[in-house]
Amino acid sequence: MLILAVLLAACGSPATQGPGQNPAATTTPTASGTGATPEATGVTKLTLALGYIPSVQFAPFYVAAERGYYADEGLDVEFKHGIEPDLLKIVGSGDLQYAVASGDEMLVARSQVVPLVYTGAYFQKYPVTLIASEKSGIKSVGDLKGKTVGVPGLFGATYTGLKALLDSAGLKEADVTARSIGFTQVQALQRGQVDAVMGYANNEPLQLKRLGVPVRTFPVWETTNLVSNGIVTNESNLAARPDQVGSLVRATMRGLQETIREPDAAFKMSLKYAPEAGSAENRESQREVLNASIPLWQSDLSEANGAGYTDPKAWEETLKFLRRSGAIKSDVDLKAAYTNRFVEKDAATR
Repeated sequence: MLILAVLLAACGSPATQGPGQNPAATTTPTASGTGATPEATGVTKLTLALGYIPSVQFAPFYVAAERGYYADEGLDVEFKHGIEPDLLKIVGSGDLQYAVASGDEMLVARSQVVPLVYTGAYFQKYPVTLIASEKSGIKSVGDLKGKTVGVPGLFGATYTGLKALLDSAGLKEADVTARSIGFTQVQALQRGQVDAVMGYANNEPLQLKRLGVPVRTFPVWETTNLVSNGIVTNESNLAARPDQVGSLVRATMRGLQETIREPDAAFKMSLKYAPEAGSAENRESQREVLNASIPLWQSDLSEANGAGYTDPKAWEETLKFLRRSGAIKSDVDLKAAYTNRFVEKDAATR
């Protein structure tokens, strides 16, 4: 059984952490776009836990704040950053109403009777990838048999991604040596300590390229259609405040679309929330992270159905994989696990 406490620790892209950054929980400026208190303006104040340190990977949320999209919906949104081991349980209990989480970890939570609902997709593609040194001779996932693969730990999205890739190639975990290496994937591969590593498509491959290390990548999304990160709330909050949930999703997706259209402006706005991304040593690399993230936020389905659309077939495939891998021991009602009712194009036809 995957444990929620460690799944959450790796749902963000850890290697986007810059020098000196601390993943302790912090809050950022509120997003009402005014200097007045929520009580004075009549807006609704809420907290959204992003599940990781301030980073340009959260640019769509920052843009929604800076462009006033949350304010347009009558919301004053405070972003809570930092790794909280029990985040999904806290949202499920109602002590916190909103968080960003991936579909696979949310299904594990629901299998543990945590009443969560996924309300809008932020990533359209599961961003994890296998990264192999060209010297390793790994030219397909099937070539992993007998090889050593470095993972931050036997938990989280990178570990889930490794199991999904192995599953897609008809391999078992016992067919490879999965070595816990912490968040040292770049160094481990560069030094030849492992044959391959699991990382994020918008991160470690970019770092290795800058270091002149030739690699091959095998993205999880090309073989297994897993549901990635999106906005999650609890069933009680959705039932009691559907308009508020819809407002949060709509405003965030406006921010996502704006980020895709104007990445330069989005990057500049993100520096208010993630100032270390703008330092001389980080600015170029973090701009590359944003560029590499944009394709992961888009798909043909989201283009056709609206930003935030979550694919029913991806939910089915994710659940089947989690059952096969043993992460979930019992069935989960997918109809109760997610909704597309707040997606702009779908909502317009209701």
